[in-house]
Amino acid sequence: MTMRNTRSRSDAAGRLERMTLSPAVVLAFVGLTFAGCVASPGSTDASPGLPTSSLVGSATPTRESQSPEPSASASTSLETEVDGYSLSMTVDHPTLAPGATATVKATFHNGTKSSIDYYVPWCGGPASLEVQIPLPTEPSGRTWPGIAGQFKQYVLNEGNGAAGSPALGPFASSVTAKPCERGNFEALLRPGESVTSSLPWKAEIVSGIPALAGPVPFTVHVAYDRQNGPDSDAPDYKGPLTYKRLMVNGVLKIEGTARKLAGLGEVIDSMLADAKFTKWLAEDPQSTWGTANLLLTSQPKAQGILPAGPSWELDLFKEIGVPRHWAIAIIDPFDASVLSVTYCNVPCDH
Repeated sequence: MTMRNTRSRSDAAGRLERMTLSPAVVLAFVGLTFAGCVASPGSTDASPGLPTSSLVGSATPTRESQSPEPSASASTSLETEVDGYSLSMTVDHPTLAPGATATVKATFHNGTKSSIDYYVPWCGGPASLEVQIPLPTEPSGRTWPGIAGQFKQYVLNEGNGAAGSPALGPFASSVTAKPCERGNFEALLRPGESVTSSLPWKAEIVSGIPALAGPVPFTVHVAYDRQNGPDSDAPDYKGPLTYKRLMVNGVLKIEGTARKLAGLGEVIDSMLADAKFTKWLAEDPQSTWGTANLLLTSQPKAQGILPAGPSWELDLFKEIGVPRHWAIAIIDPFDASVLSVTYCNVPCDH
């Protein structure tokens, strides 16, 4: 069984400022005032703030990052441009049903008189698509006294979700190009040329769990014009590669009904209703808790303690001032029934 990283949320959030591309390549961005990102450590070439666009109920893109409410008349195409480089985007289904698919086509165009390098994401193309999918925060479940109540609030307010995000979400999903074509991590775009990514997103939180009705924000971006790296540093340079970025923000709208999911609070409640777990929980004070994880996963086949299909994984690691030991529960995402609980008691070196 592969154990989860048990860093605190602050450590996990710090990791999101860099994206690991390969064992020796890390990506960062420069000068992204509107995007809210930062230059990589040691970068001295910071560009002016780059414009972003947002998918709103108008054909005219805005020059600021916004989080508008979607509407049935929302635009299906947007474009942003800086210094002769442009990113244009179309989406075929800005409103879609749970489990249906919307395809974003993103085109990077070089309108200058010189060639430009750009970063090639996993599966090829110039663009990346990141979707922020809300999690089922309601019903919130019951209120518990004592250490059980402390545990529930600890998981909800301080626990980690997928990729180190807060347990309450949203669930961040990265979409790769189809068809998948792997190659070099960088490519060159000549003057006047364009390159396009086709990025299909199925309206699911994870496989087998349809997205909830409501708005789903997304971001399309292209990383280009590398500012540093092996060409300008030592041959064995392994630090972050820093790029400029063009970005388009949008919001898809999910309409329709799907199978009802248990709320996050109800998922935790089911674990607290287990007498063995609450006895284990009460054996040490809250001050010993190191990390809690509440992770929605989906497996194509059973692996270790994880069953085939979707499930919640609820973890608590006790490791502050005591020998490390933990409990991991697997919980059904629909009826919140506890599927299994695994304990690693002292001494526990996993």
